[in-house]
Amino acid sequence: MSDTYTGKSPRNARIKIDYTGESPSVKFVYPRKDGYVGSMFTEFLFVWIFLLFFFTIIWSSGFTFGYDQGMDVEVDERPLLIPEEEPLIEYVEYEWYIFDWESTLLERALSTFKALLGIVILSLVVGFPPWIANKFLSKKLFPKYMAWRAKKKYARFTEKDIKVELINGKKLIYVEIPYFGNVILNYKATKNFSKYLDIMEIQEHNFKTFEAKKTKIKKKKGKKFRRVKKQNEWYWGARFYFSKKPSTGELKVIFK
Repeated sequence: MSDTYTGKSPRNARIKIDYTGESPSVKFVYPRKDGYVGSMFTEFLFVWIFLLFFFTIIWSSGFTFGYDQGMDVEVDERPLLIPEEEPLIEYVEYEWYIFDWESTLLERALSTFKALLGIVILSLVVGFPPWIANKFLSKKLFPKYMAWRAKKKYARFTEKDIKVELINGKKLIYVEIPYFGNVILNYKATKNFSKYLDIMEIQEHNFKTFEAKKTKIKKKKGKKFRRVKKQNEWYWGARFYFSKKPSTGELKVIFK
């Protein structure tokens, strides 16, 4: 097993809920250090752009309404007098000037600077608030957001679904979800299933995959990458352990 890290967010986490004490205890462990970090920058960006557009419309509409309501228009009912036509005089005007290259280059430079400054300010106004929101809120909201948008599955366990195994002299009584994405897991146990439930545990399937990674060693034969092993963190399973085999009740699970 690879090194593991602890934290508070349930995303990509091994979760163990122990019901054997006076009150349930919850523990999170991660296959990798930053496994619990999720990004919602795109979602925050779209929300922020919508709010900017909405308040811009409201602000501009308020000025338009105020202008229309507060303006008094006086109607001049006097007859319109049309002046007599004057003879057309044709003339040609000549203007002499000296082209100043230094002033023109300076004006272009200032114009370019103003354009770049406007782009920077616009980028900060549009991008900075979503970045701040993503940095401080995504860790808390990301698991709930993923659970909300996920297409969920349903499982129902009864007495006939109970598995019993003897491992190292210890008797294990459990039901399991062999595979899910560890996005959401909501469950409700009734009667004996609730009475005898000891532990709910989510664990990633213990295998490693190969991935390409840039190497810092000297290139040989044109190879720029090397294969490294990486602990699986996308394929998970869940087990519900019982102190005794339940004979009544059921366990309902919604998962993704």
